Amino acid sequence: MTFRYTGRYPDSFMEAVRNYGFLATCRTRMRDVVLLIRRLYLVKVWKMDIHPFTLISMKALLDRTYPRGMHVGEGSAISFEAVVLTHDHIAGKHTHTYVGKYCQIGARSIIMPGITVGDHSVIGAGAVVVKDVPPRSIVVGNPGKVIRSGIMTTNWGKITDRGMKPEDWDPVAQAPRVAGAEAVAETAAAPAAS
Repeated sequence: MTFRYTGRYPDSFMEAVRNYGFLATCRTRMRDVVLLIRRLYLVKVWKMDIHPFTLISMKALLDRTYPRGMHVGEGSAISFEAVVLTHDHIAGKHTHTYVGKYCQIGARSIIMPGITVGDHSVIGAGAVVVKDVPPRSIVVGNPGKVIRSGIMTTNWGKITDRGMKPEDWDPVAQAPRVAGAEAVAETAAAPAAS
């Protein structure tokens, strides 16, 4: 089996050298190889469930007390010094912690054991997540609080649609709240008046 570089950069090595310089290109490509080896170490040795298309910082702290409880979805990114826990020593429990698809876990944030971070969610830097995060949400603060819902993210949690405030979002329907009947009647009557 030969190694074929399938990194996240569309340009060839020589194009990257021309655009960014030799040292910067070597550092970036070597970093990708090191992150690949680290992910393989976490998956093969520690038996964590980490999708191949993830970006986990070398300084991120993934709990190894119960490694099989760690689940990270496709396209998610875990930033430096973020802590994702799968056990609670005081309560004596070992539980599964899930990070959904296309999520961003901010720097120095903490995800407590047993938490599920929904798909397309963003956890702000320094947040302490103590309860489940609904899909397509932004959570910040200590304790973590949803400040925006209905967002859409792409690879590594980059926001593409800013969504709206929680009071304007219906979490059950995963859509904006429907205006009251009087608002609907007003919009229906407006074209008739013209």
